[in-house]
Amino acid sequence: MNEDRCDVWLVRGTLRGWRLIETVVAVPPQARGLPLGRRCGACGGTDHGRPILPWPDAPSVSVSYTDGWSALVLARGRVGVDIERCGERPALDALAEWVWTPAEYEERRGRADWRSCLFRDWTRKEALLKAHGVGLSVSMASFEVGRRIAQVPGMPPLAVTDLASPPGLVGAVAAAPSAEVRVRIVSGPITPRRY
Repeated sequence: MNEDRCDVWLVRGTLRGWRLIETVVAVPPQARGLPLGRRCGACGGTDHGRPILPWPDAPSVSVSYTDGWSALVLARGRVGVDIERCGERPALDALAEWVWTPAEYEERRGRADWRSCLFRDWTRKEALLKAHGVGLSVSMASFEVGRRIAQVPGMPPLAVTDLASPPGLVGAVAAAPSAEVRVRIVSGPITPRRY
């Protein structure tokens, strides 16, 4: 796999875990039947955290799920993805306080499009936290993502790219600043690729 490539698949359906991965990745024979590994970047635990493909020189992987869609991203190095269904939800103001820094809240909450901004920033921040392997152990309200290059305090900066998504869906991927992000929207069968 090219060091500067980040492949993203948005897959319609409810595939999860290995079933999702095997849809897009040609799993080497020696890895078939092995469990999908996990490792938490915050505590080192192996019962939760980012998925790890169980073969030598496997790409980094990140997954996200929402209402009938799955997102899978593969890259060399740190990578994270998040997708969310946009729309009305209960307690959006509380969600805004959880996602935004006080400055972001002040700047965005008064805008007519504040709900769109909220979902966009939520997916950007969650993708960034997943790329660092810390998940939600770091408060989203502790850092900003208003620029293409974003940084969680104490961690290396990464590029955050909004995904061109189907209507009603918003997503983002975080990867190396030099990575070329390529998105494929899949609603039918595809041929798995070798990495």
